[in-house]
Amino acid sequence: MDSWKILALALLASVNTQAVSGDNVNPVAAGLFITISFPTILIGATTSLTTEPPKIFKSAKTDALAFIGSDSEIRGAEFEQAVRFYRTTYTPPLMTDQQLAQALAASF
Repeated sequence: MDSWKILALALLASVNTQAVSGDNVNPVAAGLFITISFPTILIGATTSLTTEPPKIFKSAKTDALAFIGSDSEIRGAEFEQAVRFYRTTYTPPLMTDQQLAQALAASF
C-alpha cells in the first residue's frame, strides 16, 4: 500500500473518532434542547408554509403594473389568472381589479 493511502486512512480514522466522542451527553441538557427546539422549528415551518403567497401573484406583478398604467385597459394573461384565482379562493368582501392590481404591484 502506498504511504499516501496509509496516511489518508490514519487521518480519516482520527477525524472519525472525534466525531463520535460526545457519548457522555447530559440527558437533562439533551431533553431541554429537544423541548425548546422542537416547538420552535414546528411553529417556524408551519408559519412559513401558511404565509407564503401563491406564486401566481408573484408572476402577475408586471401585468398588474401594465393594468394600472393603462387605466384598466391592458389585462395581461398572468394578471387575469391572478384575478380568477383571487375571486375563487378568497371570500367577500373582495377587492376590485384596480385594488388587486395595486396590491400586487406594491407587495410583490
